[in-house]
Amino acid sequence: MFAVLKKELRSYLYSVTGCLFVAINLLVLGLYFLANNLLGMSASTAGVMANVVFVLLIMVPILTMRILSEEKHLKTDQLLFTSPVSVFKIILGKYLSLLVIFMLPVIVSCVFPLIVNNYGEASMGESYVSILAYFLFGAACLSVGLFISSLTESQVIAAVLTFIALFLTYLMSGIISILTSGGNKVAEILTVFDFNSRLNNMMKGILDIKDVVYYLSVIVVMLFFTVQSVLKRRYTVSRKTLSLTVFSNSLIVVVVAAAVIGNFFLNKLPSAMTEYDVTRDALYTLTDESRAFLNDLTDDITIYVAGTKELLENYDYKEVVQTLDQYAALSPHIKVVYKDPSTDPDFLSTLTDEELSVGSVVVTAGDRKKTVQIRDLYESTMDYQTYSQIKTGYDGEGQITSAILYVTTDDLPKLYVITGHSELTIDTFTRLNKAVSKLNIETEELNLMNVEEVPEDASAVMILDPQTDYTDDDVKKLESYLSSGGDAIVSLGYNEEGTPKLDKVFAEYGVTHENVLVIEGDEQYMYQSPLYLLPEVDSSVITEKIKGSKLLCLVPQASAFKVDETKLEAGEIEQALVTSKRSFAKKELNKDTTGQKEAGDETGPFTVAAYINTGEDTNRTKIALFSAVSLFDDVVDQTVGGANVTLVSSALSDMVDFKIDSAIPAKSFTQSNITIPYGTALLIGLVFIIIIPLFVLIAGILLWYRRRRR
Repeated sequence: MFAVLKKELRSYLYSVTGCLFVAINLLVLGLYFLANNLLGMSASTAGVMANVVFVLLIMVPILTMRILSEEKHLKTDQLLFTSPVSVFKIILGKYLSLLVIFMLPVIVSCVFPLIVNNYGEASMGESYVSILAYFLFGAACLSVGLFISSLTESQVIAAVLTFIALFLTYLMSGIISILTSGGNKVAEILTVFDFNSRLNNMMKGILDIKDVVYYLSVIVVMLFFTVQSVLKRRYTVSRKTLSLTVFSNSLIVVVVAAAVIGNFFLNKLPSAMTEYDVTRDALYTLTDESRAFLNDLTDDITIYVAGTKELLENYDYKEVVQTLDQYAALSPHIKVVYKDPSTDPDFLSTLTDEELSVGSVVVTAGDRKKTVQIRDLYESTMDYQTYSQIKTGYDGEGQITSAILYVTTDDLPKLYVITGHSELTIDTFTRLNKAVSKLNIETEELNLMNVEEVPEDASAVMILDPQTDYTDDDVKKLESYLSSGGDAIVSLGYNEEGTPKLDKVFAEYGVTHENVLVIEGDEQYMYQSPLYLLPEVDSSVITEKIKGSKLLCLVPQASAFKVDETKLEAGEIEQALVTSKRSFAKKELNKDTTGQKEAGDETGPFTVAAYINTGEDTNRTKIALFSAVSLFDDVVDQTVGGANVTLVSSALSDMVDFKIDSAIPAKSFTQSNITIPYGTALLIGLVFIIIIPLFVLIAGILLWYRRRRR
């Protein structure tokens, strides 16, 4: 076997084919490494490996086309029939020679995460699992090419057939998706030939034993087919040697059946038993909060899913399947039922009046139920180059845990949104409204003129930028509510008339609202405009999650708060967001006003978000104050990855006594960035794109030339 391995390696090196394969792979790997990591600043090399996969579909046929077909063409395959080495060892030696050639660029790619880690915090687990996925995918492709090469004497035909076969496996996930949407059972059979879905799964940072075993099974079966192909030719020469060690149709059936059955039963195992989340932020693993909640769960929960597991995976909703598998594995009280909309539409319609898209879930407990649409399980943004929605985050755990909490809770907290002073409503802000709903807080509008006092069932009140001032009567009702331990979420922005009576309510707690417009003078603390503030995120109850995620908040057109230093030192007030020292404030903006600091302008820093936490433990008042309602705008919040709305979620979580903090944030698909000097990036890119591939190619040409001279 090793003699065959050495012979084939020499053959590839002397014919330049092997060096050309290595050089081209290194060139493409280097190009994507430069674009994705060195210049794109991504901390994971998974994107590099995913983009290079398509090159294998072109290069593998060129590498494998001659390995056995040339033997047939030159009639040297007759030596296989008389060799003292078994056919299996000969085929294995040839395959290992292909694998060694392929491994050379793979080994070089293992250096990429180490380089990235030198300039930031690389996603090491995700990066190396993606390299493993690339290697397994390539190894499977090589085994397919080896088998097809054994079927024909023509190298060209072998190359073309190999490319077609590999291209079909690459497209199979899309073909299966089309067939599955029509309810075609053929799709279940075609999953056997789907290389790409399993590859994509591992590229996301999920080390799935099922995927690893699948690729190894493909390699074993293809090598077995190749051996049988050669033995069949040997059998046609001499049928007298027929035994289980030569060509046998029965043996082929047994091996294929064993591979199919083994993978079938492995696929039936729960994902929690076979999958390992190696992403840096554990994107696909339930948090400790959900695990603790599920451990204490006593109610029986049934989660109905619109679609089968296979259908969800074909729609690229594999994360939903993984999450639901974890819920079912962690609690004996949770049962997950998948329903195919095409075969059982009537059943799903009895659960909810809403139209369920594939991947949507209905969580039920007794008579209580809550629907979570698939659009709420993912966060997405518009890609204006392709005009398509790109998934940017996954909120499956947050939404499903919230739904379970909803159906197992009798008395839900209530948030009253005050109206009657030209305020905005919570429905104006989709992301804010969704976050409050995720906390299982019911919302209701409240006009203080129509009630004698704030209702007793109020968990908190919300005031969204009133444009007219409160009446004395409204002020008394609000003061009475707060003084008795009521909580509030309040945004007070700049407006021409101001709200002095309402401002006085919060001044009593040590925070004075200044009806000015803050302008940032430091470019490091602004976003595109001096009016769009990127304030310093200070330590506070409402900023803990933001600081932990290293996010920024964006506050457009903000007013300012002046904080009582005594109460600040006493811990009754926390400054959540603070502008820079170079910021300044103007009392009004008009056509004669410049954007520059002028005489009479107040100088920063300014507090633009504060959290009041004062009073006795049994009668404690908590107030979250924000200096601009525009920070809850959907586009603004999305710009900073949901950090703005997280301020409100964190405040409500602190105000309301939940069984569990169900404000589990969505997990971002976006990779964190590294910092690398531009010149250094180009220099490293030059090494991998030009120097190393050129060295390999020149070495191959020299070897070929020396052999030819002999």
